[in-house]
Formats: sequence, C-alpha cells, structure tokens
Amino acid sequence: MKQSIWDKKIPTLLGLFLIIVGIGLTTFLVNQTALFKTKASPSDQPQNVRITNITDSAFTVSYTTADAVIGSINYGKSTTLGQSGLDDRDQQSGDFAAHTIHTATVRGLTPQTKYYFKITSGQNTYLNKDQPFTVLTGPAVTDSPPAQSPITGKIVLPNGNAPQEALVYVTTGGAEVVSALAKPDGSFIVPLNSLRTSDLSSYYSIANSAKVDVLAIGDLLSSNVSLSLNKSHSIPTITLSQNYDFSQATSPTPGTTTTSEAFPAFTSTSSATGNDPQILTPQDNQSFTDQQPNFTGKALPNESVQIVIHSDTTIQTKVVTDENGNWTYRPSDQLSPGTHTITILAKDASGVVKAVTQSFVVYAAGTQINPAIPTGKVTPSPSPKLTPTSTPGAPTPTNTPTPTVTIIASAPSATPTNTPTPTVTSAPTNSISGSTQSATITIPVQRSLPQTGNPSIITAGIMGIIAMVIGGLLFLLTRGGI
Repeated sequence: MKQSIWDKKIPTLLGLFLIIVGIGLTTFLVNQTALFKTKASPSDQPQNVRITNITDSAFTVSYTTADAVIGSINYGKSTTLGQSGLDDRDQQSGDFAAHTIHTATVRGLTPQTKYYFKITSGQNTYLNKDQPFTVLTGPAVTDSPPAQSPITGKIVLPNGNAPQEALVYVTTGGAEVVSALAKPDGSFIVPLNSLRTSDLSSYYSIANSAKVDVLAIGDLLSSNVSLSLNKSHSIPTITLSQNYDFSQATSPTPGTTTTSEAFPAFTSTSSATGNDPQILTPQDNQSFTDQQPNFTGKALPNESVQIVIHSDTTIQTKVVTDENGNWTYRPSDQLSPGTHTITILAKDASGVVKAVTQSFVVYAAGTQINPAIPTGKVTPSPSPKLTPTSTPGAPTPTNTPTPTVTIIASAPSATPTNTPTPTVTSAPTNSISGSTQSATITIPVQRSLPQTGNPSIITAGIMGIIAMVIGGLLFLLTRGGI
C-alpha cells in the first residue's frame, strides 16, 4: 500500500513541477516581449533645418526627414513655450499628415521680440544644443513694399515626373532668404514684394542686374540655380540633381555651383571622419550593361543604411552593414535604360545622419560599351554591336551625365527630451519672406520594440506550453495520490 501511494505521489509532484516550469517559461516570454530597447532612429530626425521668412510678426521653420512623419513646432516668448504651430499644409487642411519636407509658419508675433521653439518630429522633440531654438522678429516697417514680380518655375525628377514634395529657397546679396513650397505638379511661386534686407530693418528692392541664387530640394535630391532677374523672373524647368547657371545666358547651362552656401542650415559642428557613409559602386556617372547592378558602399558596422534609387519607379529599401561596415544591395527588378541616381542615408561616427548621392547610367541588355573610354565617362559606341541574345531593333542608348549632388543632411548625436507637447491649433496660410539662422540640433532617442520572431523566445514559449500540458495531465491522472 505504501509503495502504491508513492507510485502515485511522485508523478503528481512531477506534474506540479512541470506546471511551475511552464509558467516560468511563459512568464519569461511575456517579459521579453514587453522589454524596450533604446536605439536612435534616423527616420524622424530633422535635417537641413532652416529658419526663413522672418518679419515683424512671423517666421517659418523648414526641415526634411528621411521618412514621412508628422511634424510641428512648439514656441513662445520664454523657454516654457506654450503655443504650437502645424505644418503649413496641415494648417490649410485642418488635419495632421505625414511629410518628408516640413515647413511651419507661425504668425501674430510681437515685433523685435525673441521667441523660443522646439521641433516635434514623429514621437520626439528636438532641441538646439540641449536648449530651445531662438529667433528674433524684425521691427515693424511703415514704408510701402516695392512692386516686385515673383520668381516662378517648375521642379521635376530625373525621370521627368513631379517630386512628391519640394521646397524652394531664394536669396540675393544683402537680402533675407525667402522660401516657398512647390505645388503637387512641381510648380512654384516665390513672392518678392515683401522681401526684406538681411537685418530685417526695411524692405529690399532687387536691382534688375542682381544675381539671385535658388536652392530646390525634393525626394532626397537637390539643385542649385543662379539667375539674373534682368533675363527673366521665370526659371526654366529644374531637374533635381542638376545645377544650372542662367545668370549669363537665357538657355540652361548645367554645371556645378556653390549657391547652397547661401542657404545656411542647422548642422553638426563635428568634423568628417573616415567612417562617413560612402557609395563605392556606382562611381560618378558609372555605366552598367547589367540592368540589375550590384550597389556597394561603407558605413558604420552593424548599422542601418537607407537606400533610395530614382528610376521609372522609385525604389526604397534598407540594408544593414556587416561587422566591417560594408553594405551591398542588388535590385530585385530590372532598372530601365537611362540615367538614374542612388541616395543613401546613414550615420557617421558622431551619430550625424548624412546623405550621399551618385548618378549612374544603365544600358539596355546586350549593348556593347567602348572599353577605351574610362569608367564614369562612358558614352555608347556610335554603332553599338549586339550579341546574339539581344533583341533586334533595340534602341541605341544615349548617356546624359548628371552631376553628382551630395545632399546636406546632418544631425548630431542623440539626447532624449521629455517636454510635453501643447495642443496644436491651425491658422490660414499666407506667403511671407524671411531670413535664415544657423545652430546645431540635438537628436533624442527613440524607443522601439524588439524584433519579432526571435528563435530563443519562440523556443521558450513552446517548451513552456508543452511543460504545462504534460504537467497538467500527470497531475490530473495522479492527484489522488497526495
């Protein structure tokens, strides 16, 4: 009898033990899925931050983000802030929308007053060197503004389509910088009738012979344009990633310019290092006969690199560098013949998010390229030879080199902030003018859930369930032994 009791008691105790082990494993699983890991994310970090359109009663804050996120600013006459302003488009619609190009204008301000503000991008708040940004409004001007025609034009991508979003900055010597959003079709109008001097003390009259610099940005690309207003206030179509000089001629003259220096941005003070993001393949205007070329580059080890390829269909993806900082990407679909650009966004050793852009050319399959011409300067042979596998009647490709443009896209290391965001109110949008200021932004830390599908967590969960099932059966079948 005694032996019979122990025969039942041991399996019962074993069943209870398995139940306890199962509960422990499942608890571990739940705790693991509830843990947060801290990781800086470049997707909502403000880049190319500029303050423009400063008057005696208003100013505009503009910036870009790698991903489309909701943005706004919190501002006030002291560091306690207390007021908020939406993106200009959100002010018009009365609703929030995610953007990659952000521009928020606040109005109804007091002349010659210092205002403080912070940028709210996505779920994070961004500061200027751990302190709110500052801007000083100009004095009230009693003179009548000059009658000056606006600058007009249109922006397109290298494939001829309108960019999803685009923004234009305009400046000339002795005057402030004005900015304006482009319309959905890529056209833009930049008013000059309320343009002020760089110190904001009076209206600025532009001479007919004055040289004007224009910076256009959109879809991770940019273009610099120089023009003379005595030629025309209407700019020929701007193809993003190409620079133009219309100041001496009435026809487009593509080339490299330095007009972006006239448009200061909030950038990092850290110097460049050998760990800056790089595109190794393609080189400048390199040509490929493979319509699925293999792209390579370098960045920090084990870091995410965002890739954007502008083709007939824009390709956006992310890759992770290996332990040596190398990354590689090969498109899953063939690229169409013609000129394309590839842009990467990645952090350098200082935590600054930088963007690098290269142009390249893809030729139709079977096209022969003259090997005597150096890589990066390749043009198709006048009478291209076709291999037996080529399609009869395939068009002869042409190569239109596109200057490489490196987008100013920097933001320093992360510092989290926990400032509450006041309720945002909307207001009507009007075009105004202003000037730019420079500083360094502080990037907060974003928290995200761990990746799903971790094998150790899944195994622990399965083992816990099995242990509880077996333990429960043993306990039920032998519970009479206790």
